[in-house]
Amino acid sequence: MSKGSTKLKVLHDLFEENNIHPNLMEGNDALIEAVKENAGTVKDYRHQSYIRHPLVSIIMIVFFAVLANADEWAEIETFAKKKEKWLREHLDLPHGIPTDDTYRIVMGNIDTEHFFRLTVKLLIEAVDDLLAYAGGETYGKSITSVDGKVSRGSARKESADGEIKALQTLNVYSGDYGICLGQKFIAEKTNEIPAAQEILRMMDLEGTIVTADAMNCQKGTAEAVINAGGDYVLALKGNQQLFHEEVKEYFDTDVCESLRGETGHYMKTTDKEHGGMAVREYYITEDIMWFSEKEKWEGLKSIGMVHKVMKKNNGEQTEEDRYYICSIGAEAEEFERAARGHWGIENGLHWQLDFTFGDDKNTSMAKTSAKNLQTMKKIALSILRLVRDSYKISMKRIRYDLSLDFENGIEKMLSLLDINSVKSLIESNGKSSGKK
Repeated sequence: MSKGSTKLKVLHDLFEENNIHPNLMEGNDALIEAVKENAGTVKDYRHQSYIRHPLVSIIMIVFFAVLANADEWAEIETFAKKKEKWLREHLDLPHGIPTDDTYRIVMGNIDTEHFFRLTVKLLIEAVDDLLAYAGGETYGKSITSVDGKVSRGSARKESADGEIKALQTLNVYSGDYGICLGQKFIAEKTNEIPAAQEILRMMDLEGTIVTADAMNCQKGTAEAVINAGGDYVLALKGNQQLFHEEVKEYFDTDVCESLRGETGHYMKTTDKEHGGMAVREYYITEDIMWFSEKEKWEGLKSIGMVHKVMKKNNGEQTEEDRYYICSIGAEAEEFERAARGHWGIENGLHWQLDFTFGDDKNTSMAKTSAKNLQTMKKIALSILRLVRDSYKISMKRIRYDLSLDFENGIEKMLSLLDINSVKSLIESNGKSSGKK
């Protein structure tokens, strides 16, 4: 039976048990300098004779502005003008503040992917340092989810170049860290299936369960996950029609009744949800020798079903069944974590990008500009997700509050992810750590 917590929960407990709040932190610029160093690795494609604003400064202004409630290029320019005095303490601004067109054009002609990967690595290392200090127990396997997102505002039905499709991104999200680990922008004439397989092949998935929706329930996806050292729990629907029908027929009333009595094969949860009560029953079995194409699915070990009954407060009741193929064993708690955890990418990443950062309203027609702005929003979202429990307010509210007093707030915010700053605060309160 799996026991433990997500890394975010252990971080929350560390903040909670030691009364760690940004107002109590001694601000420092350690993380700012580390992010700035990462920004310096981005290749500048501009002709040297035309350069007025250093690329590092442009990238860092966008990074700061996005954290502080700016969602569009014009808002980024306004932020920078208001905070010019503070920015000059950290950045080289020989010709003053760039215009909104400068941000849009420059960000449309650089590749920030390496910067993104380095900064994600930096954040993960910061969290791991804090977790090692906190001493909390985390789950043996983390849940990593794969799913696509459409930035609808970037589409145009009519333009000088004809119809422009919306920017589509394949994201890989860690529910345990609350961080987008990887991304792949999808070309207009393809889809997210090859993108998912390509990005998964490049990752180290040791100790990870990868979840994906039915679109990515593909033999190539399963193979990519297993070859990268991970496990998978993939939703099964009509795109694998024969397989889906066979699994659906397998979980009949007699089989479900039998699984309820076997240790590790069944669990039940009850949650308040959307104006009612959701009851979910999780069934998982390694009895798959009957499946004739078993060997074609790399690592296939089990199949699962989730039966959900939604009981509305008005008396209405609905039922649905979802089916899964898995490389994990018959461990119902682990299956439940994976099946439920997949929704983290929708609620914790995609919805937050739209609600908190206005990504769905991003009207940048130049795809590279839209990509790079979304990349900055993902980095900012990761930071906000990690520190939110210390603020005890929504991420949208944190951004707004930060915009009002950025000069005093940004270093305090980022010091929440600095192990030396956190240790100093805890020890000044006469404690050694959040350990129990």
